[in-house]
Order: sequence, then C-alpha cells, then structure tokens
Amino acid sequence: MTETMNETIAALAGTGASIDVQGISKRYRDTTALDDVSLQVKAGEFITLLGASGSGKSTLLNIIAGFIEPTSGRIEVAGKDITTVPPYKRDLGMVFQHYALFPHMDVWENVAFPLRRRKVARAEVERQVRQALDVVELGRLAKRRPSELSGGQQQRVALARAIVFRPRALLMDEPLGALDKRLREQLQLEIKRLHSELGTTFVFVTHDQEEALAMSDRIAVLRDGALVQVGTPEELYERPSSRYTAEFLGESNIFTGHHRGARFIDATTKADLAVGETGDCAGALVLRPEHAHLAAPGSDIPIGHNVLNGVVRDVIYLGSGLRVEVTLPDGRAIVSRPAARGRYTPEPGTGVLVHWHAERALVVPDHPSVAP
Repeated sequence: MTETMNETIAALAGTGASIDVQGISKRYRDTTALDDVSLQVKAGEFITLLGASGSGKSTLLNIIAGFIEPTSGRIEVAGKDITTVPPYKRDLGMVFQHYALFPHMDVWENVAFPLRRRKVARAEVERQVRQALDVVELGRLAKRRPSELSGGQQQRVALARAIVFRPRALLMDEPLGALDKRLREQLQLEIKRLHSELGTTFVFVTHDQEEALAMSDRIAVLRDGALVQVGTPEELYERPSSRYTAEFLGESNIFTGHHRGARFIDATTKADLAVGETGDCAGALVLRPEHAHLAAPGSDIPIGHNVLNGVVRDVIYLGSGLRVEVTLPDGRAIVSRPAARGRYTPEPGTGVLVHWHAERALVVPDHPSVAP
C-alpha cells in the first residue's frame, strides 16, 4: 500500500462506536417481527446478523438506522440513547442491497451528497470525496453515471458514499445479494479490508452462511424474531447451542435421540453412539461432514471411533475436496467431505464404513434456545 493511500485511509478512519440494543420488540398488529432482542456490539467490531427470510435481521438493522420505530426497547450508540433520534442525525452510514444511487448524478455527486446535506464546506467536500473514491479505487470513474457502471462498481460507490462523512458505524443490508458468486467473494474481501483499515463498527445483514463465516468478528443468529445465539464464527460452527444453529450455519449430519451419560441413543435405529461429554436429556447429535471419515468394509477403525455401515449414493468433486453421500441401512443419508486426493475414494453403489471420533460430535438441544 502506498504512502498516499495510507494517508487517505488515516484521514477517513475513525473510532467506531458501540451499539447497545436493549429489549427491542417490533409488532405489526398480530405479527411479531422482533421479540425482546438485546445485543451488544463492541466499538470497531464487525458483527453479522444472520438468519432466513422473515427472521427479523433487516428489521433490527432498520431500527438501529432509525428507519423503523420499535414497539418497545431502546437503542444506544456510544452510550447515548438514540431511539427517537431521526435517521439523518444518528451519524450512521447505510448501504442497501440495490445500491440506492441517484441515477441522474455522476459518481462524484453521489458520494458528495451526504456531505452537501450536512452543509460541509466546498473545499472539504472535494477533499473527502476524493479520499473516499480512492479507498474504493474508483477515482478514475468519478464522472460516470451509475448506469455506466457494473454491479460491483455501483456497490463500491454506495460504500464510498456511506463512509465519506466518517460515520460512527456502517450498517449494511445484504449489500452483496444482487451480485454473482465470483463478484460477491471479491467484494467480501474488499469490505473486510475496508473494516480493518477504517476501524469503524460494521453491522452486516445476510442470509448467506458462508458470507457470515468469512467476514465476521461475531455472528448473531436470528430466528422468528428471536436471537438464538451470538458468538465468533468458530464458536457457532464448532459449538452450536441448538439444532437450529447447527443446521443453519454449515452442513451437518443430525441424529435425534437421547443423551445418557457418555452415550447417545439414536431414536430411529437405537444405535448406541459414544460422545465426548456426559449428560441426560433428549437432543440431537451433530456431526460435521469434515469429521465423518470413510473406510472400506473390513478396515481397522481407530479406537474411540463410532462406526456405521452404509452404501455410497453419490460422489461429487468440489476441487479441493469431495462430497460423498452415504445411505444408512434405515434410509437416512450421511455426508462426508474427504480430501479430493485421499487414500480411499469409494465409488457409488459400494459398501462403506462411516466413522468418527466420539469427541468430534456434539449433542445439542433439539429445539432452539434463546440467546441470553
């Protein structure tokens, strides 16, 4: 990175503000969009609100932004109550999925708009717009209209417009949802870089689990208006607190049954499986595909591993690995993700042993619990 670029980033960088969501609920007649949601976002943190359509993630973001009024609860930014403060006085940047650029303005004027609304001096507008466009590497396109830009370029303009006035936090509502996969992945890296360089608090909404895992410091999982679990990507993937989180965040093999002592009894087959923790409750055993290993029938299985017999249904090549689907005797499927060049690659239709170490599977409540 050049010295000039470092100076530009330093000029735009600021101290991100903490965001404290306290008991937020939102009701529309007989529908509850959010139900007593509380969430603390640290200053300078990149947190993602993750959930399916209708989970309440965009509603929560719009309440933080001030576009939707909550039924109850309060929002604090940097320790100050802003629940009733108008959106334009909250000093928060907003990036939408469909860019929301002014089609009759060129790139420069689109980025300058928030500054002009704030009656910033002309010379300062010139300086800050130039800095923002340099950060998103669009200075050469300053005189083009949005219709003359690609989708990725338009989203960069939207980012520049959102950071040009140095907001205390940047809110993003599925900003990559309209882009193709390759461009999404490219902009994920750029947004992550931008966060690292600016130090601003980022609140990002998505339904894409891979996007959430790749970009976030922490992830808040929502379901039906309730907060299910909050944690780092590793915590949520490796230690989901409920079956819902395990199924929503990444691919999982799920067995329903009862946890007794250090054993898990599968409800369907009554298979007795070893687990790495003790307990006594109904629940679900979660096994991630990368921990499910394959071996030919008759092979020696390591001590401490559970073993199930099955027949290979399908093998899909994914470049760096394989996705192998195995049908168990009761008709259920279990998925394994071995390396593409592993020592054993079974063919569809062949018998196979699926095995995993007891401590690689996790027992969780069968029904979602609400995050504290």
